Amino acid sequence: MYDDELTQECTHSLRVQLSELLDERRVETANDVVGLLRTKLEMNVSPLIVRTLVHTLAESLAEGSADPFIHWSRMVRHAHSTAIVFAMVDAVCEVAERLAHGLEGDFASIVVFLEIVKVRTRSVPLDDATPAAEGEIPGRAAIQSLLAMLRARDDATCTHAQATGEWGRRIAVRVGLSATTTERIVRAGVLHDIGKIRVPDAILFKPGSLANDEWEIMKRHAEAGAEILNELPTLAQYAPIVAAHHERIDGRGYPYGLKGDEISLESRVVSVADSFHAMITNRPYRAALTYGQAIAALQEGRGTQWDASVVDVMVALAVEERNRSVDANLALPLQVSPDAGIVRRSDAV
Repeated sequence: MYDDELTQECTHSLRVQLSELLDERRVETANDVVGLLRTKLEMNVSPLIVRTLVHTLAESLAEGSADPFIHWSRMVRHAHSTAIVFAMVDAVCEVAERLAHGLEGDFASIVVFLEIVKVRTRSVPLDDATPAAEGEIPGRAAIQSLLAMLRARDDATCTHAQATGEWGRRIAVRVGLSATTTERIVRAGVLHDIGKIRVPDAILFKPGSLANDEWEIMKRHAEAGAEILNELPTLAQYAPIVAAHHERIDGRGYPYGLKGDEISLESRVVSVADSFHAMITNRPYRAALTYGQAIAALQEGRGTQWDASVVDVMVALAVEERNRSVDANLALPLQVSPDAGIVRRSDAV
């Protein structure tokens, strides 16, 4: 969670409320889960087992830990296949999310927690015969789960995340990076804005400039994204890349003020890919820039905001893309004044 104590208190309060509500309506909730499994998957499970599952989720919410859920999963593994255990976990989280809709508080954090519970349940061995995370739910499935959450919050942010991953891939391939490094860049690019799930709507969708206090909240999304990923064993390796995607080469970025080679190559690539795509798409606070304007902005920040060599590759790719385009709006001369029509909140937020 954020360092902000008020935010932590609100989130904890909401978890406690939902925990108490689940326990209070344990029988009703269990019946909903049983009905959901029967309708969607034609699966019959014991209501008694599901009631225990509901109570276990209530404990998890109150404690802020997915571990009790994992213990429950291991207890029932002897009686049910792994697929059935996972289906029960998914169903009870779905019903809990519906209940949370009626509560006042940081609903987005509850959704994140429930997704973490589901993914972590799949990420540990349920018994000696059950393979670890990659055998049951590869990182790709966990990413799709988080992207679904992001799309539900803001479709444009989700689309931008996927485009950032694609531009990151193109940069990595052009540079000649290894397949492993390229894959890290692509996945971190897709996940780089997942922390925006925790940014209030009033700030995320504000049409004008952010006030100083609003900007400080917005800036927390990089660390928030890393925190979410660190909760998921299959995705934790991408957390440091996501945390540093707003660092600057000159040390004036956030959240840590890293500079130069202190910033990983993966983060430097994601930063450029993120910024370029953010510039050429509509944002709540400005219209999309042309390719020419975006290229000029990258060149202006070359060696200060962004890694110079990565910018050079991105510019070359952007010029190639622009030249392939049949859209007259993109066919502007390469030499555009850096200040020509560029309205900045930041090159990417």
